[in-house]
Amino acid sequence: MVVLFPWGSILMRVAPRRWAMPVHAAMQMVALSMFIVAATLGISLVREVRIPGQSGGLMSNPNFNYHPIIGLVVLGLLLIQPALGMLHHLGYKKTGGRQVWSYLHLFNGRAAITLGIANGGLGLWMAGEGKGLKTAYVVVAVVMWTLWMAAAVWGEWRRWKWIRSTGTTDDKPRGGE
Repeated sequence: MVVLFPWGSILMRVAPRRWAMPVHAAMQMVALSMFIVAATLGISLVREVRIPGQSGGLMSNPNFNYHPIIGLVVLGLLLIQPALGMLHHLGYKKTGGRQVWSYLHLFNGRAAITLGIANGGLGLWMAGEGKGLKTAYVVVAVVMWTLWMAAAVWGEWRRWKWIRSTGTTDDKPRGGE
């Protein structure tokens, strides 16, 4: 989550135009597949783990149930991303510009990845991992999130610059750019 999803999004902005979408989609599908496996394992653990001295498991303990709940929210958001991405791509090919699906795909993905990265850190804290692992996670998370947001801002700036220079809202791919 902390590396693959942001990297897949970064590739959409920095890969050569003709490869950007297929590379983005492939990377995100690999990341989604891995996340589904992780979520399945997490669901299994939530069912089986019992907290000593407590009457129930992880979901019945308000001190620990936020991580699996956030994980399920992220899973739900990510499961609709491929459909939103396909609708965005088809609309973009047809009109040459963004439509409602485009913005839903962008903002849903950004929300899911940001929430997922934060939830990964919360999961490490909940598991009682050592300071070194938590510090390493935070460093990687901050670096990846910053690179990802920088790529998003750079891509939007390039798009805005193109629209201003051409006097059009049409943001079709521009030649060898």
